[in-house]
Amino acid sequence: MKLGDGKLFEPNDGIAEIQIPLELLITNFVDPVEAIVTSTYPELIENFRDLNFLQCRAILASRIEIVDQINDYVLSLILGTFT
Repeated sequence: MKLGDGKLFEPNDGIAEIQIPLELLITNFVDPVEAIVTSTYPELIENFRDLNFLQCRAILASRIEIVDQINDYVLSLILGTFT
């Protein structure tokens, strides 16, 4: 990825197109939030108490609304284990 490698220094108007490698794309899903969480945190329910499991992963989102949706989904999964 050019951005992470520090190679994205071409002149632009503040908008740049970044190509994401195919192996990083989640392409087969019904619910995008579920797909992102499942891909990033496999076996979340079994491991959510393990700080290392959580600290070694991150989901990046472009808008706070998406962050809220993902947080709500993860919390619903975790809280569901206590009922």
